[in-house]
Amino acid sequence: MSAPPQGTYGAHAHARELPPEAYRRMSQVLRVGLLVASALLLVAVFVFLQDHPVVTLSSVLSSNPIGDYLDPGDLLRGLLAGHSQAFLTLGVLVLIVTPIARVSTGCWYFLKNAEREMAMITAIVLVLLLVGLLVLGPLLR
Repeated sequence: MSAPPQGTYGAHAHARELPPEAYRRMSQVLRVGLLVASALLLVAVFVFLQDHPVVTLSSVLSSNPIGDYLDPGDLLRGLLAGHSQAFLTLGVLVLIVTPIARVSTGCWYFLKNAEREMAMITAIVLVLLLVGLLVLGPLLR
């Protein structure tokens, strides 16, 4: 069996590599987002359990403690009042926004480096994430 001709290993064999800074930034977005979300969720769960010492998992799941803070105004008021459920909501939102921020960062680097095809694919992924979050999410709630 002979080896395939040079340059036929895929549609992107001719594509330039992104600069190492791009990969560092994209992975940094994921790390920071995960750390911030984890810290918020850990502290909020601890405070929630302190505020509600007799709560059970089934009662928490059936009452949805973050449901009251899905509106931006309610979330802000809850955060300012120090409600643990508002901080749980913020932690979940940071966790949701993290991959969206990473995909946005990737799209920006692809555009900056004239990788039009990859920028288009990444933009489509970004649009699908946003449609899922902003359109399908509220419909399913």
